Amino acid sequence: MRKITFLFLILCYQNIYCQNIKDKLDKVTTIEEAQKFIEDNPELIPEVFNISPEIDTLVPAYFNTFKAGNIISENGNTFKVISITKEKALRVSYIYLDGSKLTINEINKLRPQIIKQYKKGIKFTDLAKKYTMDGNIKADLNWFTEDMMVPEFVNAIKIHKKGDIFTVDVPENKWYYVTLKTHRDKEVTKITMLKIKSS
Repeated sequence: MRKITFLFLILCYQNIYCQNIKDKLDKVTTIEEAQKFIEDNPELIPEVFNISPEIDTLVPAYFNTFKAGNIISENGNTFKVISITKEKALRVSYIYLDGSKLTINEINKLRPQIIKQYKKGIKFTDLAKKYTMDGNIKADLNWFTEDMMVPEFVNAIKIHKKGDIFTVDVPENKWYYVTLKTHRDKEVTKITMLKIKSS
């Protein structure tokens, strides 16, 4: 009898606790409210993150059916959809030159040579195999949204059109690039969610 009563109390507590969390999540409708929720509930390991189902290859297709306000539980996590907006996705290929290994003079001599070779007909992927310093010999960056990259990189890409080859500098990180814009920009859906641990 005591075991049944104890089990009943645990189940009641869990239901009350879960309802309390659900009530709190229901009240989160903005990023600011999500940040406050994170501060107030660190034990839930909360975080805000963005996904774009059209370009995030690991996101299940049914995420496209989400609406702002939805609360979804899956694989031990609970997600609250805060907002669904549209944003620009970009795609380029690049050759990375490491400013911590090369001087700025070496980089400024090398980049025009790379661009000249490309304009003479050498494939960008072949140039990447020869010159890139980060191991991405395919050179393709895949689709990404503006919030996924540093502003200097994004701003340089946005002002160019498909087929342009250009340089990008992020001097504070010692990152230097020869960049080829391989696709036209496209609009994608951005889902902003609050995630908590639910088990």
